[in-house]
Amino acid sequence: MKKYRLYLLPAFIGCFVLIMLLSLHYGILNMFFFGAEHANVQGIDYFAVPKSFLNLVEQRSIYDTWGGSAYGPYATWYLAHPAFSIFVASWFSFFSPWTSYWLFSIFSLGIMGVCGYLISKRTPDLLNKQFSYFLLLCAFPTYWMLYVGNMHAPLVLSITLILTGIFELTYGTSTKKANSILFAGLLISFFTKPIVLLMLPLLLIIKETRATTLKSIFIYGFISLAFIFVPLLNPDAVGWEKLTSIDFRYIQEHMNIYKNNFVLNAFMKDNSIHWTNLIAQSDYKLIHIDVFSLPVFVDVLLGKETEAWIFKLPIYICLALSIAIAFIADKKIRLECTLLLIMAISLTFFLSYNTVWEYQFTSTLPLIAFLPILKKKQVFYEKHIRTMTITGLFFCLPSLYFLFRNSDLSNSTSFTWIHADKIIPSFILFAIMIWQLLVVVKKYAVFKPKS
Repeated sequence: MKKYRLYLLPAFIGCFVLIMLLSLHYGILNMFFFGAEHANVQGIDYFAVPKSFLNLVEQRSIYDTWGGSAYGPYATWYLAHPAFSIFVASWFSFFSPWTSYWLFSIFSLGIMGVCGYLISKRTPDLLNKQFSYFLLLCAFPTYWMLYVGNMHAPLVLSITLILTGIFELTYGTSTKKANSILFAGLLISFFTKPIVLLMLPLLLIIKETRATTLKSIFIYGFISLAFIFVPLLNPDAVGWEKLTSIDFRYIQEHMNIYKNNFVLNAFMKDNSIHWTNLIAQSDYKLIHIDVFSLPVFVDVLLGKETEAWIFKLPIYICLALSIAIAFIADKKIRLECTLLLIMAISLTFFLSYNTVWEYQFTSTLPLIAFLPILKKKQVFYEKHIRTMTITGLFFCLPSLYFLFRNSDLSNSTSFTWIHADKIIPSFILFAIMIWQLLVVVKKYAVFKPKS
């Protein structure tokens, strides 16, 4: 009987993946998502991806999603790094829209499986190996990522690789291999969605990761500048002089896609929009049932707009800890702190950024998958790992929308409950991580030489 138990979790994983694929066609899981029941959004985030490359072929702006020849029935605005259009989007651009969508769904699902594989290789424990695949492949945010067709799976892979690289630096035997893994993770994030930007201060301060980080920044900078200054790669460029003439306020007032009612001006067709959009969206709160961010959650809960700076505190705390960790002399403790702080930094997106969609919680799955493996390593926060893992499992579950789908969804109470099982665990998990880091920094950091 014990032997058969070993196959229960793999069998469940296989069944759930099959249900997800069938649901993409038959809508089996639609009852768990507002967008699936109340809007026509399947593939909506995807069709702009191959369209971006087709635009480039026509010498139109990569970001001119709704201009030129139509591709697919609808689309959200393409915002990934312009290089992604050539490196990845081009592979799928020569198929018909819905064929391309299905191929990309399989591609994304495969990436999530690779993430599970990479994490499972860090432990000899069979249950932990299976748990890694379970988390990455059987989470409702994973299904929603496939449903809307968002190109978020490469970012999940980048987070997995970054965590794996630092894990190998801490516990592995090959520094070269560890840095190669870290290098790959950094570049994938740079050329998809730049969530890694908040990690850079820490990775540059820590001597074990500094050289690899600098090398990745150099490559990122060189290629990014090419996509700004080479006319063939930036067909609708506004020019360096105009780009340098705009300030933060102008960007926030005139380059916010929601304020502009989805009308693109010249600056929003320049490749620089990939970076300036971070500024355009920085203080704007979209109150929508599909937005799962702490700032929106708190504003709806309190019934008034909260000061924006309050939600930037998690970022400031992480930056302060990035500096403090460098003063820990013990290499193992320093790298364990680095790994934990990278996890905490990943969570700041949900606590500090205003526009968070449910599929983006797939970014948390590698963190949770690593926790049981780290428990075996007897890390300094070992006694909290069970609590952290249980808290993190809420990210795999559907939102509570399915309990309120027949009620008044404009009601603030319904809104709050629907978002609670994602936002509250994010805050709790972040708080535990930061508390443990503060304790260990106080114990091990040496801020002044001994007399």
